[in-house]
Amino acid sequence: MTQNRCTTAPFTRLARTLLIAVAAVAAVVAPAPAASATPNGSDPFYRPSAGYGATAPGTILRIRSIDPSYFQAIPMQVDGWQLLYRTTRADGSPYAAVTTVLKARQVARPSAVLSFQNMTDAVAPQCMPSQALQQGRTPWIDPARAAPIQLATMANETPLVAAALSRGWAVSVPDFGGVDNHFLTPREPGLVALDGIRAAERFGPAGLSDVRTPALLWGYSGGGIASGWAAQEQPSYAPELHLAGAALGAPVGNFRAGIRSANGQPIGGALIPVALMGMVQNSPTFAAALDRYLTPAGQQRINDAMASCTPQNLLSNLGFDATRYMTAPLDKVLDDPVISAAIDAAQLGRATPTAPLYVYNAIGDEISTIGGADRLVSAYCRGGTAVTYRREEIPTPISGHTIEWLAGAPGALSWLEQRAQGNLPTGCDIQSVPATILAPDALDALGSGIIAGSVRELLGF
Repeated sequence: MTQNRCTTAPFTRLARTLLIAVAAVAAVVAPAPAASATPNGSDPFYRPSAGYGATAPGTILRIRSIDPSYFQAIPMQVDGWQLLYRTTRADGSPYAAVTTVLKARQVARPSAVLSFQNMTDAVAPQCMPSQALQQGRTPWIDPARAAPIQLATMANETPLVAAALSRGWAVSVPDFGGVDNHFLTPREPGLVALDGIRAAERFGPAGLSDVRTPALLWGYSGGGIASGWAAQEQPSYAPELHLAGAALGAPVGNFRAGIRSANGQPIGGALIPVALMGMVQNSPTFAAALDRYLTPAGQQRINDAMASCTPQNLLSNLGFDATRYMTAPLDKVLDDPVISAAIDAAQLGRATPTAPLYVYNAIGDEISTIGGADRLVSAYCRGGTAVTYRREEIPTPISGHTIEWLAGAPGALSWLEQRAQGNLPTGCDIQSVPATILAPDALDALGSGIIAGSVRELLGF
């Protein structure tokens, strides 16, 4: 018992520190975001040439070198490129996307390629990984903007990318919403991620041998959903890829339950406008249906969310209670036929991955509810997928969803490393555990991977 108190105390201190930081920023910032996002098309690199749709998915359309950025501020001593490539929309039509490909300079031939899906809960272009990973591209704070906080979630996840690089892997970080920055679109994030792997494997300087190179998927929250779509779509869309495993963190197995549970919660509630804005952007029909229930203030909240990155939206919408911005009870809105159909279409679990999965979810997660994660894992197991599932009992002083991102990452990295080495699990291994970060292999991944890897890729040795 004493050991548990000592090891969980840092998480409590971290959560308190984060809350104090949020409060401090909120005291000096009065966010008033613009009404909509600016397309990536303002940068010609993101615009595919005419006729690109005639090329095969995964075809590289444009290349540029970049200076990679750690935490959206510090130069990383690694090789970096961005590839514009041909991919596929949810409706099957040609689409384009950008992936950022990273490789440690001391590694000539990476032993695996990791497609890392950032927890991108945004549609504004400055929030996309391809911008946040470029040194000097986007500052944390831009006083000239009505919504000044430009820090993206990608900044928080660069230590995980550095850990993968330190394992000798190449990393592909796709803008999984494509050049139009879609969010919560059915199937499409998976197609974009898979074509990002194809493009990386075809890109000579990345040093990847061919399609036999072990490919891995990893993502948390929005990135976990995108990774889930990629794992589901791979058998039919990209069967030639050697997908060795996929780690899905908090993949929101039940959107309705997540919205109900998160509503009014300090962190969870703030993500409701983000989820709604993604569906509004995806479908004019959904947008029209939702507008029938939104008050003018509610419509403004959704519009404002489109122009900001997640940290700004969290501050703008702390404790968001949807009932204050709707003209009908929340359950009635969710049961509207058009809205219900859109939610159902965005839900994972209707196809069976053939690659093994690692699913991790906090039991107290207010967004990716544990019941929803249980449902998703059960569907995969019934379909024959080998699933290692860790239901984590961890302290949740603020947000179980937030704490699990940090607490579950070392275990996911350790599991992916085993898959990259060719050790394939069978069957379903489902456990409720105190915290996977306390396991010896996870502690090693934290120390030698996430911490030491960050130092190594920052200093270049």
